[in-house]
Amino acid sequence: MNSQLLKILIVDDEALIRDLLKRCVDWNNLGLEVVGEASSAREAMEIMEKQLPDIVFTDICMPHMDGIELSKSIGERYPQTKVVIITGYEDFDYAQRSIKAGVADYILKPINDEEISRIAVKVKEMIEAERSKTTEYERLKRQLEETLPYLREKFLSELVQYKLDAMEIRNKFDFYGIQTKTDPFQVIIIEIIGGVTERNEEERLLTRIGSLNIIRQLLAEVDYVTVFMDTSQRLVIINNNEEIDLNTLAERLKTSLINRLRHSFCIGVGNWHQGESGIRSSYREACEALNYKVLIGKNEIIFYQDLHFYVSEEPYLSNEQVDMLGFYLKAGMGAQVGELLELIFKELAANQTISVDRIRVAGSNVIMKILNILTVLGIDTAGIFGKEGQPYEHVFVIDTLPEMKEYIFGISMKTSNLINQIYHKKANKLVQEIQDYLIKNYHDSELSLTKVAKIFYVNPSYLSRIFKQETNQTFVEYLTQIRMEKARKIFKETDLKAYQVAERVGITDPHYFGLCFKKYTGISVNDFKKSQL
Repeated sequence: MNSQLLKILIVDDEALIRDLLKRCVDWNNLGLEVVGEASSAREAMEIMEKQLPDIVFTDICMPHMDGIELSKSIGERYPQTKVVIITGYEDFDYAQRSIKAGVADYILKPINDEEISRIAVKVKEMIEAERSKTTEYERLKRQLEETLPYLREKFLSELVQYKLDAMEIRNKFDFYGIQTKTDPFQVIIIEIIGGVTERNEEERLLTRIGSLNIIRQLLAEVDYVTVFMDTSQRLVIINNNEEIDLNTLAERLKTSLINRLRHSFCIGVGNWHQGESGIRSSYREACEALNYKVLIGKNEIIFYQDLHFYVSEEPYLSNEQVDMLGFYLKAGMGAQVGELLELIFKELAANQTISVDRIRVAGSNVIMKILNILTVLGIDTAGIFGKEGQPYEHVFVIDTLPEMKEYIFGISMKTSNLINQIYHKKANKLVQEIQDYLIKNYHDSELSLTKVAKIFYVNPSYLSRIFKQETNQTFVEYLTQIRMEKARKIFKETDLKAYQVAERVGITDPHYFGLCFKKYTGISVNDFKKSQL
């Protein structure tokens, strides 16, 4: 038997009907083959078990068990098999019962060769489509399974760095098989400090992966603990088990790393926080604890809760606010800069215990961000602070919050405006160069936004945006304008036909050229040519 052919089982209590069905169609030519025939439902089920046919043609009226009952039995035990009912009853009730029984189709007697062929091909295509869909689904499922470890690590990195919805976190915990319970969460971060043996990035990464494997082996039997590597290649442990003796665990990690690695390290431990959203807070505390390795030394465990000696209070200006301010400044978004600064100073004013020193620290954080942005962009700081400007000195003589607000607002808006002017000047220069290019190359029929963007080494979306900003026209509108002006000039000076002129101005479709010309000039090509006589 040809394994590529779909298998058919014929069921009818009349031998003549079965013989007719076997011979009325060239089954092999349709990609099918008859692998068995049965005179009853019971016999049919026995053959089903041995042959596993793909399609069953069965009479609806048979003794003991009719075709509909047989269809139900097949559907329950062999759901991939398609059943076609053959009936002499033209009653719609039978058709309804067949459909409810999961029948793929039905044929009315007397049997018609063409109808049999049509139904057979239809059901065969149905099976092939389902198998193709199943194959694609299985392929995607395998692909998902292959990338699942990467996706899991990506999620965990996002979990500790970004503010995620609690429901989203719980759903992803379930999806990635991360066991949690109602206990609070605590984060431990292990930072491997590279040694002289690391000659390149590959060795550095291999060291981190080796360390990750050591920790996973050490914690393999511990419930409600998740281990991964964050985007900074630090090893992160999310602990959701308060029963664990953290001091003992940290010492075991320390001993294991010292004995098995030829590198130094530092372990930072955050506080316990309730709920999934507390993971991010504990992670940030563990990072803060790691910062104190310069004071405490290498190969040590630093608990955030022990840093009260060093950390008296939380900063009044968060890292997120500073980063967002930097983004708005770099983008030249003056309005957003103003709104964010209003919010920041409103929060500072709401704190009744804020000291002058804390006000100055907050101002210094903004100054530091501005200086960093100006340096990265290669902008002379004198344009903001003046030639003799010493911004930090100025900040540390300010005594009041309103005065600090006025100063920070001033330099922030000057920074935003200056960056915006520089960007605008660069964009204007680029657009002018592209306009010159279009004027010289308008006859190129393959001219497009994407092609021009590639020539000028810019992103097409960016080019489209700045072109519209600088010219109040889209790229296509501007190019069409050039081409239509050239076309008008050619019509005035020559007797060329419309399709010839279209080709000269870079438009290969004469009909489209005619539409563009009429839209631009307000009259058709023929009327324009007549007006020139």
